[in-house]
Amino acid sequence: MQPKGDKELTFSFAKAERLCSRLEIEQLLQQKQSVFSYPFKCYYRFLSTTEDHPLSQMAVSVPKKIEKTAVGRNRIKRWTREAYRLNNKQKIAPALNQESLIIQLLFVCIGKENLSYQRIENSVCQIFALIETQINKHKTIN
Repeated sequence: MQPKGDKELTFSFAKAERLCSRLEIEQLLQQKQSVFSYPFKCYYRFLSTTEDHPLSQMAVSVPKKIEKTAVGRNRIKRWTREAYRLNNKQKIAPALNQESLIIQLLFVCIGKENLSYQRIENSVCQIFALIETQINKHKTIN
């Protein structure tokens, strides 16, 4: 979370940026807004900003059907959070800040082959580009 007046770019992933509430995740899935970039399907929703929340919150889901071992699932989740942490503040945070929006994201892994960090990072960057176009569409609607 970055203070609004702070110009310094930080690459943190604070506890407040984690989407943990089962109720919020269910609401996110009910809205059915999603973008796809292999190996992830990303569900998202926009909320109006409040002073308590960061600009974005995210969660990662890797089904046992996709990756059998807990070690493999945890590795994919860790790599996804790392790609999010390194690219979020540069890609979508400025657009969200201009529009006074909060975004909640749920990354669901659907790729069945062995994944590399580079593949995951490219997918997260493509998802951020798609979401940025959605932010611009949201701006023109409101």
